[in-house]
Amino acid sequence: MTTSIIQDILADNPELGTLPSVFHRVEAAVNDPTSSFEAMSRAIETDSALTAKLLRIANSSLYNFPGQISSIDRAISIIGTQQLRDLVLAATIIRYFNRLPVAGVDMESFWRHSIVTALLARSLAGARREANVERFYVAGLLHDIGRLLMFMHMTETSARVLAHRDAHQCLLFQAEQAILGMDHAELGGDLLQAWNLPQAFEEPVRYHHTPGLAAQYPIETAVVHVADSIANALRLGTSGERYVPPIDDEAWIRIALSETMLEQVITHTDMHYQQVVDVFTA
Repeated sequence: MTTSIIQDILADNPELGTLPSVFHRVEAAVNDPTSSFEAMSRAIETDSALTAKLLRIANSSLYNFPGQISSIDRAISIIGTQQLRDLVLAATIIRYFNRLPVAGVDMESFWRHSIVTALLARSLAGARREANVERFYVAGLLHDIGRLLMFMHMTETSARVLAHRDAHQCLLFQAEQAILGMDHAELGGDLLQAWNLPQAFEEPVRYHHTPGLAAQYPIETAVVHVADSIANALRLGTSGERYVPPIDDEAWIRIALSETMLEQVITHTDMHYQQVVDVFTA
């Protein structure tokens, strides 16, 4: 069902079907085995606003480097090519959606929730000593993007979903399933598939409410699932959810973190949250 819905949405808004060209230039540079830091830097620097944002990210407390990073070359050498590519993806998607009018959505609150979920996912992955924690960050950042699509392109249906949620006092994704037979997570996964993004992003988005269904990236999906639940409990922004989704027992066992480590993850997230919000939403 979601396939036909995403096809209708993309037919109505063809521009949504492709990621910004700067991301494709950066992606091509990263995937070219003969490429260099300089080639990737040139691809990024064609977009001055993106360049400024990435330098602000690199100099944020999230990385806590002792010296000032003043060039994209330097940022790449310290952060890494794959990691910076993932940050380019995050920054360009936020910028794209922030340009669009989305009726009934407080975009600042939406991105605050998305960013705290991303930070929690990144920190949980770091506590597990996962490689390239930025991919967890991006998956967390994009986990509710399907909800934006619903509010943008399914206005009347979204109103019915909200009414059902209020009448039954249920979780918002459960109301979506009751009214539509699908939810925003599936729709978000379809959008990422249309963008030809790796399944390491698609699965955590598609299954962040049903982590047991993730076949190829169960850890990434479990991490985003847990991060989303914690983010809802912290109430630092919202994507429309009024209640706290329970954490799936199997997902919690899968990420295998102690309560002490979880407290450290939340403290670390709180420490960096406001600065990262300021950088990404500026």
